[in-house]
Amino acid sequence: MSFRLESFGTLRLLDAAGEPVFFPEKGLLTLCYLLDRPDRECPRGTLARFLWDSTDNPDIMANLRKMISRVQTRQAEIGAELLIFTATGVRIRREVFVADRSELDTQSSAGPLDVLRRLVSLLQTDFLAELADQSASIREWVSNERNRHMAILVDAVKRALPEARSRADIGLIKEAALRIFRDAPDDENIRHILLQAYEAEGHLENARQLFESRSHDLQHSLDIGLDLQALKEVRKIFDASRPATLAAAPSVESGIILKPAPLPRLALLPPVEAAETRPGPMLSEALIEDVTIGLCALSNVSVVAPHTAAQIARHADRAGMILRHSISYVLDTRLTAGGGTPSLFVQLVYAANDEVIWAERFSLEKYDLMADRREIARRIAKELSRQIRQNETVRGAFEDNPAAYHSYLLGFRDMKRFSLPDVRRARKAFRDAVQHSAHFSPALAGLAHTFLMEWLLTARGDGELIRLAEDYANRAIVADPSLASGFRQLGIAKLYLNDLDESVVALKVAEELSPHYADGIASYADTLVHASRPADGLAKIERAISLNPLSPTDYLWTEAGANFALFRYKEALDAIGRMDDRTPADRLAAACWAMLGDMKNARLYMRKARETNPDFDVDRWLSLVPFKEAWQKEQYREALLKAGF
Repeated sequence: MSFRLESFGTLRLLDAAGEPVFFPEKGLLTLCYLLDRPDRECPRGTLARFLWDSTDNPDIMANLRKMISRVQTRQAEIGAELLIFTATGVRIRREVFVADRSELDTQSSAGPLDVLRRLVSLLQTDFLAELADQSASIREWVSNERNRHMAILVDAVKRALPEARSRADIGLIKEAALRIFRDAPDDENIRHILLQAYEAEGHLENARQLFESRSHDLQHSLDIGLDLQALKEVRKIFDASRPATLAAAPSVESGIILKPAPLPRLALLPPVEAAETRPGPMLSEALIEDVTIGLCALSNVSVVAPHTAAQIARHADRAGMILRHSISYVLDTRLTAGGGTPSLFVQLVYAANDEVIWAERFSLEKYDLMADRREIARRIAKELSRQIRQNETVRGAFEDNPAAYHSYLLGFRDMKRFSLPDVRRARKAFRDAVQHSAHFSPALAGLAHTFLMEWLLTARGDGELIRLAEDYANRAIVADPSLASGFRQLGIAKLYLNDLDESVVALKVAEELSPHYADGIASYADTLVHASRPADGLAKIERAISLNPLSPTDYLWTEAGANFALFRYKEALDAIGRMDDRTPADRLAAACWAMLGDMKNARLYMRKARETNPDFDVDRWLSLVPFKEAWQKEQYREALLKAGF
């Protein structure tokens, strides 16, 4: 059987079918270490000092003997001898497995662009990126290896530059340069390559304007572990004066023909008529057609025809129709008569992640709707145009890599379902997106979200999940500091790391970046509840629900938690009752019923919660859940104990 050793990102062994095979971690590290000496035996003492710091582990030879025993047992179980142990040393059997590190070899018959493409795919994640803390010798070796890998990538970029001709070639050069820039922001040659690639794609001015508009707020607001030095270096790229064209660098003059980027597509969905307003379906359709006609004259958006938009609005799988027709934006409209006053509620939604980027309510009371609908349409069209133009300056990267974008959409779809299998399925899709484009900020933020959700759903207090979430959130922010999603995930991670003040800061930035981003506001609300500000949290979650009325489960969970902290147990149960899937809230429901004195229902929901998580322990869980003030934790403890946990 042929095995594959993967060391970029997660260190693991795969079988011939591509399935992970358990193997002791120290054994896998030994395989990696000895790849540099495939034909030589490594002395046992040298290997022991590499794997364990002798100053902290005086019994390193005993540790080595135990490791050898575990490896030999496992090799017998899988029927393959990857490591050969002698009385004095250890060596590898290179013919039994292949290693991803072998793909670093640039001395192949492939062309320079193909070699670069392979390296970019391989190096999008760091060598042994997810390895837990190890000995000083291992850390030094890993650092040296990463430096060597970057040197190989730099050399491959230089070789590929003269061959770059097409838009795809430029994109590849830029992605490689961005990967190098992440580790070497002071490299002037890489800055110049990046600058020219942005110019060739026509994105430089947008990037400059974007960074100028956000840099002051970010630098003023943040002190939460973000790599601000990286952001400063990005600014240097965008502010640099245009350098003299490198002879080997891609440029328009050298024959590159750039096709204009496709315009974002907008679908204006006709309003759902409220019986009280009774303006009639024909009037609603006329209003939408007026807006559509006004937008058709614009050059920055492509408008879906009203007939198709109406079909999408009525379709059972509306999300699928939006994806199928490559629609970037949806304008949802509703005619309402709340309080007896007729009004038109509109919200502009970015379809990729359901982010509400603008919402407004137009009172129709002062209008003769039949006569003045044209004026209402003009106002909506003007605001739509402005919002889309502004939003597109920060969304250009979404369509740069269709494969990454498609994988991201699949992951986002799976995250809408609140179960562990769906969360892990979403993680795989987000990883696929990052494999296609290592600096795709929404997918990096999506990965952070999956680790956070797994931490919540498993309730085991796995600190590694939170650390991974924090790391990917920071990567998302550095990749694109203009998007609220990275700050949102960082704020949630900081919450569960018990850094409540930093969590509030991060989520405040997310709200400032995207004031109509309902999911971000909902996360802000959750942090305020944990920060012992439940009244403020309840106000925020009500704002999020107003932007996203068909609320997902986590909104209602936050609403229930805020009401619970305010001793409003019936209101908390009402929020739980509106959830599509109430299983995740069984524990909170039991606590609410207990505080209301209904022990029958309290025991019922306690047993249901135990079925989902039989190992749940009150004190252990409360030691993990962050509350700023002790009264809030004691309230929850009292309720859970009363319920029978």
